[in-house]
Amino acid sequence: MPYEGYEPDFERECILVNKVYNECVIIDCPIYRIPIPPGYPPAVNVVDCEVTNIETMGTIVGAGELSVTVNFVLNVEYDGNGETQFIQQTAQFRRRRVLLEGALPGMDVVILPLIQCITCTPVDGGTAIECDVGVYIVVKVVSLVQLEVFGRFCPEPPECEAFEPLGCPEWFELARSGAFWPPFPPQPPRNNT
Repeated sequence: MPYEGYEPDFERECILVNKVYNECVIIDCPIYRIPIPPGYPPAVNVVDCEVTNIETMGTIVGAGELSVTVNFVLNVEYDGNGETQFIQQTAQFRRRRVLLEGALPGMDVVILPLIQCITCTPVDGGTAIECDVGVYIVVKVVSLVQLEVFGRFCPEPPECEAFEPLGCPEWFELARSGAFWPPFPPQPPRNNT
């Protein structure tokens, strides 16, 4: 029997699921310095940069406060006077104090990261490379609950904090335009045949 108030194709469903109690977005563009290892030729220019091995950790440190850590690897290909060179550098993005109302000890933290290498430049006569890295992280506090559902993708959450960029204005403009939302693949339409 259809539940009153629902479309004919929808029925009342109760599910056990992690409910999002609150969420926010961290947007940043830090600079990471990668020293050229001894024995490698100095960098003339950077050919490519890629971010891999992304690992996240979120911890609720108190009511309404959590810390966020994202570890990743920067893989850089550079030209060392006509010789192609590859170097890697582990890196970390960390916010020790993210204020998020509704976060309580015992809840879980879910982190959805988008980390991209924007630009890299040789510095100090080619003995190091500095890379601007675009960071877009959705932070959610969740807890297991029973819900009655029917729905669609949620709207993009607000930024965790007001932050004005020192660099990478294109990254901030793209992130704030909603281009990265939703961070999930879209659900294809169902064929009800």
